[in-house]
Amino acid sequence: MIPLDELLRPTWLFGQTVHEGCDRGGRYEQAEFADEYGSPLCIVKLGCWGPVVQCNVGKRGWMNGVGGCANVGGPCIGCAMPGFPDKFMPFMDEPPGAKLSTSAVSLYGNTVRALRGFTQASMNREPVWRSPDVGLAPSEAP
Repeated sequence: MIPLDELLRPTWLFGQTVHEGCDRGGRYEQAEFADEYGSPLCIVKLGCWGPVVQCNVGKRGWMNGVGGCANVGGPCIGCAMPGFPDKFMPFMDEPPGAKLSTSAVSLYGNTVRALRGFTQASMNREPVWRSPDVGLAPSEAP
């Protein structure tokens, strides 16, 4: 018997949320939210249910690894969840709870982004010892 979740669904398919496999998931964590479709930013404010929907279609795609709502620019509408479509309508509207969760993550996300920027600025460069000028007197340097 394959492992099943509490709703008797295969855990290999329903063990993670769409958000966990989404290319835009990091944008959510950094509080970078899209205001319009076509943006590479997180689309939870545009109706994406990915943070709560359990399904790996965003990771595995629909057919031959291709597709998946978020992978083609659309929001997750919860089609693999119990109660679909009624519990997830109206589509393309911000899900309940999204205002609170996006507000809460904004403080965290802005802080993390600032810290990452500091680390990138200080670490995204070659070490001094790799410089071809190391060991040369200032007058000998090119």
